Amino acid sequence: MNVLNNKLFNSLLALLILFSTPVTLVKADAKGEVGILTCDYIEGSKVNLLIHSSASFNCVFEHSGKKEPYDGEAGIGLGLDLQWTNTSKIAYSVIASTGASVDWSTALNGTYTGGKASAALGVGVGAAVLIGGDNDNVGLVPLALEGSTGIGASAGVGYVSLKAK
Repeated sequence: MNVLNNKLFNSLLALLILFSTPVTLVKADAKGEVGILTCDYIEGSKVNLLIHSSASFNCVFEHSGKKEPYDGEAGIGLGLDLQWTNTSKIAYSVIASTGASVDWSTALNGTYTGGKASAALGVGVGAAVLIGGDNDNVGLVPLALEGSTGIGASAGVGYVSLKAK
């Protein structure tokens, strides 16, 4: 992420957390836990087929001072993707039950889908509203913030799939 302005992305991430945390805390019961999932694009992994695209990401779920690594894939499942990016980073706010049965190393496994849009001309931004996953005990707050460098635009049904490493 040498080209992507980390200061800008971190500021946008702080805004995401600021605005999504009150929603998260309302949904959480006394045992709720908030964490952050961040995903970094793996250079050269993007496949862009105009109406479908996918890219691989290295993701880390940070919670309670711990870091859980995930393999991620994100893109447009159906829509228009005319965006070519050099770097990309995605961040989600996460809420999860802290019940004893939760395996934190695999808690976010699953596929999340919903609306997604992004645009770039040099530095780019994007947003996604995603729901889903395989585990009833954990969920992504359905708003993602993206930062990237590249050119173009994309919009459609977006997705992110996560699998614990």
